[in-house]
Amino acid sequence: MPHLVLEVGCEELPAHSVRRAVESLASSVMNGLRESKLINEDFELRTACTPRRLIVGVDGVLTKQADETIEKRGPSKQAAFDSDGNPTKALEGFCRSNGADVSAVEVRDDYVWIRADAKGRTAHEVLSEVLTQAIQSIPFDKTMRWGSGRMRFARPIRWILAVFDRSVVPFQIETVESGNHSYGHRFLCPDPFEAHSFRELIDSLRDRFVEAEPAKREALIRKEAAERSENKAILSDSLVDENVFLTEWPHAIEGSFREEFLILPRPVLVTAMAKHERFFPIEDETGDITNRFISIMNAGDEGVVRRGNEWVLNARFNDALFFYQEDSRTSLEQFLERTERILFQEKLGSIRQRADRIASLAMRIAEQASLSQEEVKWCFEAGRLCKADLSTGLVSELPSLQGHVGGEYARKEKYPEAICEGISNHYDPDYSPSNSHQSVALVVMCADQSDRLAGYLGIGEAPKGSSDPYALRKAVTMLVHAQLGWSAPMAAIHDWIESAAELYREQRFSIDPNAQIIERFDAILEGRYESMLSEIRYDAREAVWSANHRQPSKQFLERAKAVAELASDIAFVRTARRPINIVSSAKSKGIEFDEDKGLETIDPSTLEHDAEKKLLEAACAIEPKVSNLVESANYHPVAATLRELSAPIDAYFESVMVMTDDEAKRRIRLEMLAGIARLFLSLGDFSKIVIEGE
Repeated sequence: MPHLVLEVGCEELPAHSVRRAVESLASSVMNGLRESKLINEDFELRTACTPRRLIVGVDGVLTKQADETIEKRGPSKQAAFDSDGNPTKALEGFCRSNGADVSAVEVRDDYVWIRADAKGRTAHEVLSEVLTQAIQSIPFDKTMRWGSGRMRFARPIRWILAVFDRSVVPFQIETVESGNHSYGHRFLCPDPFEAHSFRELIDSLRDRFVEAEPAKREALIRKEAAERSENKAILSDSLVDENVFLTEWPHAIEGSFREEFLILPRPVLVTAMAKHERFFPIEDETGDITNRFISIMNAGDEGVVRRGNEWVLNARFNDALFFYQEDSRTSLEQFLERTERILFQEKLGSIRQRADRIASLAMRIAEQASLSQEEVKWCFEAGRLCKADLSTGLVSELPSLQGHVGGEYARKEKYPEAICEGISNHYDPDYSPSNSHQSVALVVMCADQSDRLAGYLGIGEAPKGSSDPYALRKAVTMLVHAQLGWSAPMAAIHDWIESAAELYREQRFSIDPNAQIIERFDAILEGRYESMLSEIRYDAREAVWSANHRQPSKQFLERAKAVAELASDIAFVRTARRPINIVSSAKSKGIEFDEDKGLETIDPSTLEHDAEKKLLEAACAIEPKVSNLVESANYHPVAATLRELSAPIDAYFESVMVMTDDEAKRRIRLEMLAGIARLFLSLGDFSKIVIEGE
């Protein structure tokens, strides 16, 4: 079966972008093959990647496109022929450009058509275009140009291997021409070699100290790290994954640092090793960090690499120890006061002022969540101190330890453990807290991010396009996760942000009115719901958003699920739409009626038809039940209850003309339908549900 293999060789890519890049490359290649009709249904796609290469192999590629007869539409009949039926210059030009004879045209649907034979192109011709486009379309967070070229890529491209059916697919990107040569490990075996298939390439690379398959590199890293640490290394998935995409031929080695540094707090030791140096810490039998670590080398002399790693880590720990000892002379309260000199934002004051806002808002959120009085106090205190460590020397040296340093310093000063954990974990809390300590961290995070949103949106700094310099979309995502994960009672995020805005005003900061802040927030929230709740059909989300999106996110989710279940019942959706659409149309035309009039206040004796009375009776009967279910956020039974109105509504519209010329009757009918529309809108705006073909 004809086989295609493509390898893009380049300078070392950033570790976090390698997997996404090869997935994008493979997707683009497959899309190009499908659009070009060059792929069998029983194709097989394989990928491999390292920091220096992105590899795609495809079995089942056709050697040639099939010949086709295609139809082309030309000018209209009126433009193609004159009054005597003779061809016009427009028709002659159309036929000439398509290699057809005027006598061969057909007239159909008031246009002229021709049939033309399209000869299929060879795979090599098509692949030259497909592969070029696929490589150029790979997305990266940051790109660069090199040499005199204009193409942008994450790193300079050095070679391209492109072979189909054992012969080169010819194309050129900038100054790099495709060929059938690849290269082994940069240091261990850098000479070129030929390859003509995916398997041949992978095997040849392995012979040249390149393991191109990420899963095998991961298995090797885990195996060697476990062996050298006697299964005591902390092999976090994220750090293993990062090392997988930093290396082509991974090899684990053990190193050590000076024992005197073990007095540093555990987060400092782990972060300095794992986050900054990509080393795996090693624990002892009791779970304490030892002075040993595992590093993953890609090449070089093992002894030299070990000594270099140890020197770097000792130097980093030496600096950390200096700052830790200096910080030990100062209390957390003193560090908090020093944040008065750290600016949060020039229009939004200092970190010290922000700490007071976070504390007050955390207390309100904790009270809403029905936490105990003691827990509310913990939330207030953790919120007040959560940014104190920004003025410490240790955080200035290791910025990624924000929060963790404050938590460790709070422990040294014997603060309650809930406050310590609240400070430590408020940047990355557990979204489904199972104890008071986790709840405190989650509450402080909610207050922190709500304050950020209220402040930046209040001065007009909303995200624009792909630009989000203050990470406001991430802030909203974190708040939605909190609302979806925590079972405690919570107000809508809108309420948190408005409360945060009021705290800014109490500190005499000038920010925009709440209405403008919420409008900007809604634009972000709607996009986050679209992304985070993508498993729910889009029109169900729109129906709930249109009816009432200012509610806790968990309630939004449950309502959307209930509406999505109902959306497949087309007859019900049509019925639910009718009162909503008629009331909306009347409002748009300026017809006067009391749209908020309660159903129970409508006098049945003013109704003319039995169908009106029966509908009113049915609606009044279910209204309390619907209200209670909605108030308790029990939305799925609401759907079943609303179904009871289907038959009365259908009978009503068969018997009653709502928009009668009699103004009094019309007003009564619109007021009743408005009350019924409110019942449906308590679940969702069914006018937003899309019915295929309508």
